[in-house]
Amino acid sequence: MSDVLSPAPETRQVLPPVKKVKKSKETEVGRSSAMTWVWNAIALFSALIMAFPIYWMIITTFKTNKDLIAQDPTFWPSTFSLDSYRTIFDDVEFLPALRSTLFLTVGAVVLGVAVGFLAAVAVARFNFRGRSFFIVTMLVVQMVPLMAILIPLFVVMNNANMTGNLFGVILAYLVFTVPYVIWTLRSFIVNIPPELDEAAMVDGCTQWGAFFRVILPLTLPGLVTTAVYGWIQAWNEFIVASVLLNSGHTKTSMVWLTAYSSSPTRAADYGSQMAGGLLVSLPVIILFVVFQKKVSAGLTAGAVKG
Repeated sequence: MSDVLSPAPETRQVLPPVKKVKKSKETEVGRSSAMTWVWNAIALFSALIMAFPIYWMIITTFKTNKDLIAQDPTFWPSTFSLDSYRTIFDDVEFLPALRSTLFLTVGAVVLGVAVGFLAAVAVARFNFRGRSFFIVTMLVVQMVPLMAILIPLFVVMNNANMTGNLFGVILAYLVFTVPYVIWTLRSFIVNIPPELDEAAMVDGCTQWGAFFRVILPLTLPGLVTTAVYGWIQAWNEFIVASVLLNSGHTKTSMVWLTAYSSSPTRAADYGSQMAGGLLVSLPVIILFVVFQKKVSAGLTAGAVKG
């Protein structure tokens, strides 16, 4: 009887011993570390191949004529020389061409972004007859090659007496700048909820006030992205500028570089040609490096829905 009334002995749950889990040789993404090294090596090799022409261009500008005309190419100049850059700056047409390109680019970007932004707001926020047709038209215009509209564009500009001057070229640049701006900024504005506009107007803002206080700040990454790409397009453009400015003495930097490289006195001066190409490309490179983060953010900000 005492055995029945005595408390039962305390029971403890015995857990099985924990086995040590061996670390897998696979990485988190399911790829072995050896293959990761292989792919990194391939990527590095590909980057070196793509960067070599840029290196060759830069290093050629510092070579002397002896190194340039040597039978065996040298991957490093025996003596650094700045004669190629002096030759470029001594050319009387270089700085005026650079100023003309800067004026054309700034004018095309400012007008293109202003007109395209307002049109993108209208397309994204208002319903009107022919809205879908207009959107499709903006996309089709970007697919048309520039050479296909070059002759009609010249005829229109010539009849309006706008050939041979920079303002006519700026208006011509809007042909390929404005459709790109409208199509790109539309996706940014669509992602902004219309309720934000309505809330701002309920708080006392006018429609223009809601535009400047809500839509404009939220679309700023898209504006930077389109402005940078519009700048690159206008700065590097050659065909329209060479056709519309053919009758005048004004040249853009690309037109000047082409004429300089094909001139009889400079056709074999590879050092100055590379120096001219590097100086002409430098503003675009600096602009892209400065706004690289904003461009990357702008490219992904408008990719949620369209």
